[in-house]
Amino acid sequence: MRILYVISALTTGGAEKQVVALSKQLARRGHEVAIYTLNTKAPREAELAGSGVNLVIDQKRTKLDPAVLWRLRKMIVDWRPDVIHGFLFDGDLYSRLAGFSSGVPVLNSERNDNYRLSWRQRLAHRFTRGLARGVVANTYAGKKFAQHLFGLLPDDVHVVWNGIQTEELERKAAAGARDYRSEFFGDQRVRLACLVGAIKPQKNYHLALDTAARLIAIDPAWRVLFIGDQLSPSGPYKPGAASDTRSYKDSVLRHYHRLGLQEKIRFCGHRADVPAILRQSDVLFVTSVHEGFPNTVLEAMCLGVPVVSTEYSDIRRILPFPRQVVARHSPEDIARAVIWAYSERDAIAAGQKRWVHDHGTIEKAVTELEAVYRKYIKNDPRFQTA
Repeated sequence: MRILYVISALTTGGAEKQVVALSKQLARRGHEVAIYTLNTKAPREAELAGSGVNLVIDQKRTKLDPAVLWRLRKMIVDWRPDVIHGFLFDGDLYSRLAGFSSGVPVLNSERNDNYRLSWRQRLAHRFTRGLARGVVANTYAGKKFAQHLFGLLPDDVHVVWNGIQTEELERKAAAGARDYRSEFFGDQRVRLACLVGAIKPQKNYHLALDTAARLIAIDPAWRVLFIGDQLSPSGPYKPGAASDTRSYKDSVLRHYHRLGLQEKIRFCGHRADVPAILRQSDVLFVTSVHEGFPNTVLEAMCLGVPVVSTEYSDIRRILPFPRQVVARHSPEDIARAVIWAYSERDAIAAGQKRWVHDHGTIEKAVTELEAVYRKYIKNDPRFQTA
């Protein structure tokens, strides 16, 4: 099978991480895979070294760049993929337009739910959504959302949960020989809760800070670490509001300084050693308002770190114990759930690892994705089964 992924950029986000992981695993299975990225900002490029995945890096100069569309179309005509799969809004849009009348089935992705498009996005989507044959969502909530957004029948919106390469994650987690409790808080005896995610409104960092403060007030042995940073513009044109969260970060930091807990709550920005920090954490907590399927939750589950989360999307299908999901967006409730999860960490860790083994490996994700692709290329005699 020859698969072309089209994605807005290849930065450090969750969708980008999944495209890289899926591409590498598909290549290991003997498929030909190419990734076409619409932005030269591609820090994940190094992860593809030696994988056999072909990466094409382009740069759109406007939101809808005819020259990039022409180059992408030329690649489709020359390379003749069996399926084109778009990721993120621009990747979806460009894949639909460039793939139009090529004879190659175009699929799009849904990585979230319960969000709103800008009026420009709504207009572009409305006039081109019919060019996508199907959508792959990474949650059942996303499937329901995508059915309405794309006007597709349920059979053409597929759920493939995120997957991780468990051995690779364990290797990265073991690579951190440092004592992160001492590094960040000067005391290896403290209990460590962490939140991993971009500083953007969707993650509700104000609630996260209030939860951290309440946790420390209940039990002063706790410390809280925030891993992530603002979203920044990545193109030569003016980005949408959702792509630049500098003002939101400013408001978060003002709230942080008002709490006066700088010695017990820390921001450490982007980190390359997130798995190693996770491995040494006592609890991962999530305060998102809406979300798809965060890779960090899956990674914490794999590494034996209990997860506590606000309620969104498929999280109740994923976390094995009902008390891990907090229905109210209450700092008190989330803090108490963190303390409970720490007290039940062995049982929670075992349940989470079972879930990952059964549902969350990259091998399972790729097997399900292969089946989706074959549905849309079934008229090609090379892929017909006896």
